[in-house]
Amino acid sequence: MRKDEKSRLGPRPLGRPNWTIVAAATDTSGAYELFEETRPETGGPSPHVHREHEEAFIVLEGRYLFTRDVDEIEVGPGEVVVIPSGTRHHYRSLLAPSRTLILIAPAGLEGFFREMGTRMAAGATALEAMTALSAWHDAHPVP
Repeated sequence: MRKDEKSRLGPRPLGRPNWTIVAAATDTSGAYELFEETRPETGGPSPHVHREHEEAFIVLEGRYLFTRDVDEIEVGPGEVVVIPSGTRHHYRSLLAPSRTLILIAPAGLEGFFREMGTRMAAGATALEAMTALSAWHDAHPVP
């Protein structure tokens, strides 16, 4: 692939419903990953922590309620929520559909998101899949 072609990569299937990968670790030399998530229904993940990764959520469509530690933040299109590593967080979409770009730095959670999709397709709940994968990936469920 030519260098100028690499800079024009677009969303690619991730193997998890409603998720695409926009920039993989291989595209960014491991600096970050960029995902797009669409939530066709309201809801979101259980509370969790990433000990080694920062996250930034850029809202493209809809409304979300983020909980970062004990702070609640409601955001809409064009707004950004940053989650420092080690911070307990969770979020849920308040409108359907809702869509975000999720930036992970440094890169390293693509495998986790892919395996979540595989386990959920096999019948696991998101919490069951996250709990099982937390031993291998930096995504740890918390109360």
